Amino acid sequence: MSIRPVQFNADGSIEVVYDEAGHSGTIPAAEVRWTTDISGAENHNYIVLECPDGCGASSAHPVGGGADAPNVQQMFVHKTELAGCACGQTAPNDTSAAPESHVRLNVNRMDGAGRWQLDTPAQVQATASAPNMFQVVYRDADRLIVGLEPSGGVGPPNAVAVIHDMAQYDVLMATDPAYLSSDGDHIQGTPP
Repeated sequence: MSIRPVQFNADGSIEVVYDEAGHSGTIPAAEVRWTTDISGAENHNYIVLECPDGCGASSAHPVGGGADAPNVQQMFVHKTELAGCACGQTAPNDTSAAPESHVRLNVNRMDGAGRWQLDTPAQVQATASAPNMFQVVYRDADRLIVGLEPSGGVGPPNAVAVIHDMAQYDVLMATDPAYLSSDGDHIQGTPP
């Protein structure tokens, strides 16, 4: 097992449990860290949690969630809402649906459709009733796609587009960064 999140606090801290060592405690928001790649840049696909007991143990969690998808995905949403995303596509303290939709896009890119575990029953029903389309969240200024299937309003500077061609979903999963075409119906790898 790993050092795993079990509760998310309003101040950004996370209650964690490290089963093997019998440790538990609170990790302050500033210590919930993105991993870094070889260049030293932060990577939005992984978060590292260090044991709050001080034993030196740490665990890296993938955005897809690993063995505890609901809690780990929620941890990524929590981190992205409070601190913004490491990639810069979402801003800190964003209370709209944009941070969650951004994490959902990253989950689907990493683990494929169907891995997202945080949908409400209403969202599941809406998706089932419209199986031949999907929604993307994009920035108005440059049409950069920053999220997928928002659970509510995304607020400025973002907007939502409905894509009716499911083949474009595969293009979105394979294209990072991805942009919405000027006609609003296609995904492309360069700004329109």
